Amino acid sequence: MSRTDRIAASAFVVATLVAAGGVTFAQRSHVAPPAWAGDLNAAQLVEVRDRAGNVLLHGALATTKDSPKETEREADLASPSGQAGKGEIEIEIERKNGLVTENEIEVEAEKLPALTDCEVFIDGRSIGALVTSKKGKAELKLEWKIAPGR
Repeated sequence: MSRTDRIAASAFVVATLVAAGGVTFAQRSHVAPPAWAGDLNAAQLVEVRDRAGNVLLHGALATTKDSPKETEREADLASPSGQAGKGEIEIEIERKNGLVTENEIEVEAEKLPALTDCEVFIDGRSIGALVTSKKGKAELKLEWKIAPGR
């Protein structure tokens, strides 16, 4: 089964694409940790790639906050080829009694080629897709809560 088929086949995925204000926004919600998420506490490399596999943006995640209740990780995304594209990713991991209860990933990109299909990767795993607006902007938001007992 292909990566796209696995994501589409997930019974826990609700996907919505909304075009507003010149920004394409994609959001997915899950009730269990999706297999593609991996260990967000240890994740390092973030890439935004076009359909041909060209890396448009990349960056290295760093932990900016780490407490018993929450971990925040961020990275500035830049073009590896020196183009104008830029962006950022923010990851929030919430815990209760030492167990992860909620995760959120937000990616924002701008100054990318207009109307381009892109995929976001963390450590080589696809986490979602987005399409840039006519102005080259896009956002992706993923969040999921982990149901008790999972």
